[in-house]
Amino acid sequence: MAYETAAAQQPHDTNAFIGTIDIGPVFRGLTDGGISGKALAHMLDVAPSTISKWRRGSARPSGAAIQFLTLMLADQIRSKERTLDAMEDVPLAWRLGRESELAAMRQALATQETINSILPATAVRDGARIFKGWVLKTSPAKPTMPQPRMRIEA
Repeated sequence: MAYETAAAQQPHDTNAFIGTIDIGPVFRGLTDGGISGKALAHMLDVAPSTISKWRRGSARPSGAAIQFLTLMLADQIRSKERTLDAMEDVPLAWRLGRESELAAMRQALATQETINSILPATAVRDGARIFKGWVLKTSPAKPTMPQPRMRIEA
């Protein structure tokens, strides 16, 4: 596979190496999942034009951003699967359309994960850290249970 060859010939300059990684599959999957470039820009705290440049190939994201986008696609797939599982009485044609979208997204994710296997460990870690921060920031606050008071007897 071409990616295995690229990993074996990884240049010493990690940024130049990351610039050779194909990010088309993750963007196809995110587009199929209905995630806009503007939404991605907001999530990554970059300008929408930056996302556009990444999609066109005129600029390259960092390895951490590539990992974040991949995790975002996986999260979008899980969300769509849960939604589809929760819907019972929907027309078969509609359900088949959603299943087709999910299949395309899963294929894009599998391809991107294979490509990402050559990312440096620091990029994977940093991308996961960014994703975790995004999840924590966007998740509804969980109600905290009051702590029981301890009664100390002397």
